[in-house]
Amino acid sequence: MDWNNVDLTSDYERNQDFLTGYSFETLLIEISCNLRDINEKTVRDHCYNELNNRIREAKEIFEANLSNILKDAIKYRDDK
Repeated sequence: MDWNNVDLTSDYERNQDFLTGYSFETLLIEISCNLRDINEKTVRDHCYNELNNRIREAKEIFEANLSNILKDAIKYRDDK
Protein backbone atom coordinates (compact mmCIF):
# COMPACT_ATOMS: atom_id res chain seq x y z
CA MET A 1 0.00 0.00 0.00
CA ASP A 2 1.27 3.46 -0.88
CA TRP A 3 1.01 5.33 2.41
CA ASN A 4 2.03 8.54 0.64
CA ASN A 5 -1.09 8.61 -1.51
CA VAL A 6 -3.97 6.74 0.10
CA ASP A 7 -6.94 6.31 -2.23
CA LEU A 8 -9.83 7.44 -0.04
CA THR A 9 -12.32 6.28 -2.68
CA SER A 10 -11.19 2.70 -2.04
CA ASP A 11 -13.08 1.07 0.84
CA TYR A 12 -10.05 -1.09 1.60
CA GLU A 13 -7.58 1.81 1.82
CA ARG A 14 -10.07 4.10 3.54
CA ASN A 15 -10.46 1.59 6.37
CA GLN A 16 -6.76 1.00 7.01
CA ASP A 17 -5.42 2.07 10.40
CA PHE A 18 -2.62 4.59 10.10
CA LEU A 19 -1.87 4.19 13.80
CA THR A 20 -1.61 0.52 14.61
CA GLY A 21 -2.49 -1.03 17.94
CA TYR A 22 0.15 -1.81 20.51
CA SER A 23 -0.72 -4.67 22.83
CA PHE A 24 0.77 -5.74 26.14
CA GLU A 25 1.81 -8.96 24.40
CA THR A 26 3.77 -7.00 21.79
CA LEU A 27 5.40 -4.89 24.50
CA LEU A 28 6.36 -7.95 26.54
CA ILE A 29 7.88 -9.70 23.52
CA GLU A 30 9.87 -6.57 22.68
CA ILE A 31 11.10 -6.31 26.25
CA SER A 32 12.14 -9.95 26.28
CA CYS A 33 13.95 -9.74 22.95
CA ASN A 34 15.41 -6.24 23.02
CA LEU A 35 16.24 -5.18 26.56
CA ARG A 36 19.38 -6.38 28.25
CA ASP A 37 18.40 -4.90 31.62
CA ILE A 38 14.74 -5.09 32.56
CA ASN A 39 13.73 -2.45 35.08
CA GLU A 40 11.27 0.44 35.33
CA LYS A 41 13.49 2.88 33.49
CA THR A 42 14.42 0.61 30.57
CA VAL A 43 10.83 -0.62 30.12
CA ARG A 44 9.42 2.91 30.31
CA ASP A 45 12.06 4.25 27.90
CA HIS A 46 11.41 1.41 25.45
CA CYS A 47 7.63 1.79 25.56
CA TYR A 48 7.72 5.57 25.18
CA ASN A 49 10.19 5.28 22.32
CA GLU A 50 7.93 2.79 20.53
CA LEU A 51 4.86 4.97 21.08
CA ASN A 52 6.70 8.06 19.84
CA ASN A 53 7.86 6.18 16.73
CA ARG A 54 4.31 5.06 15.98
CA ILE A 55 2.94 8.55 16.53
CA ARG A 56 5.66 10.05 14.30
CA GLU A 57 4.84 7.54 11.56
CA ALA A 58 1.10 8.25 11.87
CA LYS A 59 1.77 11.99 11.59
CA GLU A 60 3.89 11.43 8.48
CA ILE A 61 1.11 9.37 6.88
CA PHE A 62 -1.45 12.02 7.83
CA GLU A 63 0.65 14.84 6.37
CA ALA A 64 1.31 12.89 3.17
CA ASN A 65 -2.43 12.47 2.71
CA LEU A 66 -3.75 15.79 3.99
CA SER A 67 -4.79 17.04 0.55
CA ASN A 68 -6.67 13.76 -0.10
CA ILE A 69 -8.36 14.02 3.30
CA LEU A 70 -9.43 17.61 2.66
CA LYS A 71 -10.82 16.77 -0.80
CA ASP A 72 -12.76 13.81 0.57
CA ALA A 73 -14.10 15.76 3.56
CA ILE A 74 -15.32 18.60 1.34
CA LYS A 75 -16.86 16.15 -1.16
CA TYR A 76 -18.57 14.25 1.69
CA ARG A 77 -20.07 17.48 3.05
CA ASP A 78 -21.18 18.66 -0.39
CA ASP A 79 -22.84 15.28 -1.07
CA LYS A 80 -24.93 15.49 2.11
